[in-house]
Amino acid sequence: MKYYMFNGLDNSKKQNIKKKEINKRKVWKIAVIIFIIILLISIVTLYITNEKCREILDRYVFRKEVYENNLPTIKTDSVKSTDIYAFNKYIAILEQNKLKLYDKSGNEDFNLDVEISSPIFESNGDYLCVAEKNGQKIYLINNKNIIWQKDIEGNISSINVNKNGYVSVIISGTSYKAVVEAIDSNGNELFKKYLSKTNVIDTDISNDNKYLAIAEADFSGIVVQSTIKLISIEEAVSNSSDSIEYTHIAKSDDLIINIKYHSNNELICMYDKHIDKLNQDNNTELLSFENEDVLFSDINLSSKVIKIVKKSTGLFSAEAEMQIINSTTGNITTYAIENVPKDVYIQDNMIAINLGTSAIFVNDNGWLVKKYQSSQEIQKIVLCNNVAGIISKNKIEIISL
Repeated sequence: MKYYMFNGLDNSKKQNIKKKEINKRKVWKIAVIIFIIILLISIVTLYITNEKCREILDRYVFRKEVYENNLPTIKTDSVKSTDIYAFNKYIAILEQNKLKLYDKSGNEDFNLDVEISSPIFESNGDYLCVAEKNGQKIYLINNKNIIWQKDIEGNISSINVNKNGYVSVIISGTSYKAVVEAIDSNGNELFKKYLSKTNVIDTDISNDNKYLAIAEADFSGIVVQSTIKLISIEEAVSNSSDSIEYTHIAKSDDLIINIKYHSNNELICMYDKHIDKLNQDNNTELLSFENEDVLFSDINLSSKVIKIVKKSTGLFSAEAEMQIINSTTGNITTYAIENVPKDVYIQDNMIAINLGTSAIFVNDNGWLVKKYQSSQEIQKIVLCNNVAGIISKNKIEIISL
């Protein structure tokens, strides 16, 4: 009897010991998890707030620095830089009426027959529009297919394509000063607008396919007069004589340079002195170029605009600061640039800054994506959200973004 009672107590003790061991393991696991969370929070905080820490992590942990001659390469002995473009996930090269598209590894994925010798490229998402500069031929490509091709009456000066494949074309060489043609995603002509007195500077179609915006400039007076017109596509298609939904007359001597519908269908207008957001209720200035040494500015991001301002750091030295402004909220993100840029390229949500023998790639949130180092001057950069091409005399080096 005593033996069984003693044995029962012994088993109970063993169970208690096992429970204590299990509890200790749980405590250790929880402690390790908490430690890892605190460590990650500390690293993220340091990355955001400490520039030197961010540089070290970018270089040695995230491997954001890439170097010349250590990247996938496409040979381009006889190709002009104007015949090279980036869209979607491809580097596109037009050579001898063949549009060849290369992947991130530098391999030719596919090619298309395109009867164009001097191309104009425009892209939006999966759509690529290619036209003959001052010619008649135009093509719309989606992924790996030519959706439509056609000949335009007159000479093509400029093209634009929205995210749904709707295309606007500025045409010269007719009896009118300019003609604007709108084409749907199937290649059907929607309508034409004829302008006899003003020059068309730019066009764009809204992301909901409802409006065509036309930026015009009249140079006949003492000062230039810029005008923005919003055309209702539905009304214009039905041949309505009153298809102009809204007209904005800019201040005298404000030269319109570029217009673009952002992702929320807000129309952004870039003038020589400022950038505005236009809607039918009011006109809001997003940023000004006055009283600053503005080196570059652009509105071609999906929902933001940028300007790069020169900052003097001494008698013989200077750097620059990039300001990224959200077109909806007006919030500003700044990015310091160590040297004065030689050129800036914008596509989709990516910004490429050419610094001569190096280049930095920054997303529209102001974060460094990649940094490229070279021993020779960079001629040109082509880029989209997923890939960039560094163009030199006889090759294109490919950077995955």
